[in-house]
Amino acid sequence: MSKSSISASSSVTAPTVDPQHQRSNSGILSGVRTFLQRPLGQPAWERPALLIVLLSNAILYFTNIGISGWANSFYSAAVQASTMDWKAFFFGSSDWGNAITVDKPPLSLWIMGTSARLFGLSPESILLPQAVMGVLTTFLIYLLVRRNFSAIAALTAAIVFFTTPIITLMSRYNNPDPLMLLLMVAAAYFVVRTVESGRARYFAYAGLILGLGFMTKQLQAMLSLPALAVAFLVCSHMAWWRKIRTCCIGLITLIFAGGLWMSVVELVPPAARPYIGGSTDNSVLQLTLAYNGFNRLVPAAKDPTVSLIPAHFRSVESDQGLLRLLNGNFAQEAGWLLLVALLSCFWLPAGWRRLTATRGRKATVLLSAGWFITTYLMLSFMGDGIHSYYTATLAPPLALIIGIGVEALQVWNSKKKARLAASFTVAAGTLVAWALMNTVSDWSPLLLASMLASGLAGAALLAVPPPVQWLNIAACALSAVGLVAAPLATSIYTAAVPHSGSNPLSGPLTKSTTSISRFLDGVSRKDPGWAYDIGFGFDPGPNLVELINDTSTCTWGAATYPSQSAAKLQLASSRAVMPIGGFAGMDPAPTLSQFTDHVSRGNICFLVWHQDHLELPDRSATLMQISDWVKSRYQATTIDGAIVYDLRQPIEASLENRDSNVRP
Repeated sequence: MSKSSISASSSVTAPTVDPQHQRSNSGILSGVRTFLQRPLGQPAWERPALLIVLLSNAILYFTNIGISGWANSFYSAAVQASTMDWKAFFFGSSDWGNAITVDKPPLSLWIMGTSARLFGLSPESILLPQAVMGVLTTFLIYLLVRRNFSAIAALTAAIVFFTTPIITLMSRYNNPDPLMLLLMVAAAYFVVRTVESGRARYFAYAGLILGLGFMTKQLQAMLSLPALAVAFLVCSHMAWWRKIRTCCIGLITLIFAGGLWMSVVELVPPAARPYIGGSTDNSVLQLTLAYNGFNRLVPAAKDPTVSLIPAHFRSVESDQGLLRLLNGNFAQEAGWLLLVALLSCFWLPAGWRRLTATRGRKATVLLSAGWFITTYLMLSFMGDGIHSYYTATLAPPLALIIGIGVEALQVWNSKKKARLAASFTVAAGTLVAWALMNTVSDWSPLLLASMLASGLAGAALLAVPPPVQWLNIAACALSAVGLVAAPLATSIYTAAVPHSGSNPLSGPLTKSTTSISRFLDGVSRKDPGWAYDIGFGFDPGPNLVELINDTSTCTWGAATYPSQSAAKLQLASSRAVMPIGGFAGMDPAPTLSQFTDHVSRGNICFLVWHQDHLELPDRSATLMQISDWVKSRYQATTIDGAIVYDLRQPIEASLENRDSNVRP
């Protein structure tokens, strides 16, 4: 056969390749190769180690992510409302009748609501963005440390962050915290970029991002602001007039991003928008400064419901103090490596000259240490309005400072002292973690013994120079197991069990009979019932759900209180439910006149009555007025254990209909 015939045969049988498809595949493969390739100066093991860390992180956060169902129904109902009505989407309304908003700005709800609109409303579509944000924050912490420090330091920080139990919980839950933390870390990253490059635009990005953090959870997102400002002012090589101008630019972008939504809401007439939940005067500014601001630090008044809590849960007036985050109420959330972080701060001066050899390194050290200390002190001494999940705010700076602490020990001039410091840190951290594990139920004695033995063995090996290199590697591995085993085990436990309500807790129950976890465990079993209604919400039965579902003629299928009960009924019935009085039934919304007007117009079909909640002290006056008005004019029936008033037919009308039916 001739060469020409072979060529012709080949041209007939050869498959055709779409050039566009080829370019696409080439681009994807090129991107993968670029990520897998080792940049100049990186150790060969670093990129595979990073991939393992991120993959482990993703497995922990994404596996069975729908196990908690609607999780915090308060926010899930708001996401549901955002998929039903664009006005509810913009304002962050609890219901698509737009009676009242949730008690936070809506940025986090916008992301979850967009996911629900794209993929359909479900627990998974709400929670998947949260898990994505958790993994992204881990990666961003790695990048922030790696810009100026070793791979060991960066990977250590990433591992410490994603294994922190409260971060695992929040990344699988629908509270706003994952977005806030991602934005806070991103702002820190751009501050370091500003210092390194001298470009003001990076500081503007930091201000913009932190402003979005403010729009996520308001003043809590500002905890890192003092440290970021100090790091920039001290470390930047700009002339002072440029520093001041750059700070002004950053402040303007922060105010713009954080205040734009607030300004729009304040400019909209109250009659044209929902009531601002959590405020006392329908003002987003009051919500910001009081409810989500200073009232969290120093409550304006003692919550009157505290007196109803069983005495043994309130035997101590306050747990404020430097050891608060290590007590039975908070230790499981983020306290495992708190002592290690504090010791890391203590070791920083020893290697200060080499640790801060460049402006980027110095800025990273200052912002990490400042952010950590500020947050630690704030959480330790803020008022008793603190929730246990607030400790999530500590996790990023804690991870950063531990990573930098590892670097500090590596660059310490005296290797002998560095080894002793490392040994002491590992031993102390392991003992604290072991002690905390012993305050919790359900852990295997073998796990506790293995963790303790590993950490102490690692500490012992670190104390002396190894005769061979593999012993040094073994010492580091044993130390890591001793320190990370407890938070990792707690995170795995947390991911394996469902959580719900407004104050979720990570880990198993503590052995202490007076801890928050014991109290909330009782509340989850409706002991006491009033606390269950506030924290978890009344569980509507099938007949009640069917009744409310069949109310297409009304704007709100029902009205009820507090918000968790309204949220559960709304999610179950797929009908808008008005939460009278907002989250705790204490907001003055709606007023009696507004409520009666809605009823007269046929906008509300039913009222679901909760007597236990009405008996709590200091309920909203409007809630009591509305309840009295309904009780005096409408007939009550009991459905699935709930007292229900049909607002479409007053008692007088019912009597007239009855009389007309019996006339001859």
